Amino acid sequence: MPQALSAPTSAPPVKAASTLQEAARQQIIGLLLLLVSIALMVSPWIVGYPDTAKDAHRNELGVAIVVFLVAMARFFRYPSARSDLFVLVLGVWLAVSPWALSAQKTAVFDGAEITDTLIGCVYVLLSLVSLGMLRRAQRRSRPSQEDSTGVSQKMREG
Repeated sequence: MPQALSAPTSAPPVKAASTLQEAARQQIIGLLLLLVSIALMVSPWIVGYPDTAKDAHRNELGVAIVVFLVAMARFFRYPSARSDLFVLVLGVWLAVSPWALSAQKTAVFDGAEITDTLIGCVYVLLSLVSLGMLRRAQRRSRPSQEDSTGVSQKMREG
């Protein structure tokens, strides 16, 4: 006599919650990075940079394109800590670049300083939030350290 097929079991609620958090990390952070990168790309025309601030514009455009590509990659593959650290470094560079570029006697517009510092800080914040969410998800996915008796390391020490 054939056995009845059992219905597939759904994932436990904890697993579903962590999957939703990972999806939020991947999709929402990626979308915000895309939007901020687009804003950085069009900022010279919105703020109205003079023709002498070409170095600042090239810097912004380069950083914006790289972060845009990293953000697009988040939608096609699982984002790693490396991509978040890369965005963090680019955000720090963008925030300090107006002063680094002005130290080289290049033309920097005051609007570029404000824009670069603000958007650089947003990049840093988004990458730190993403790294924090990744670390939290990794902690939850690790099995507890129990020995063969089922007693965890913390319980034996306490």
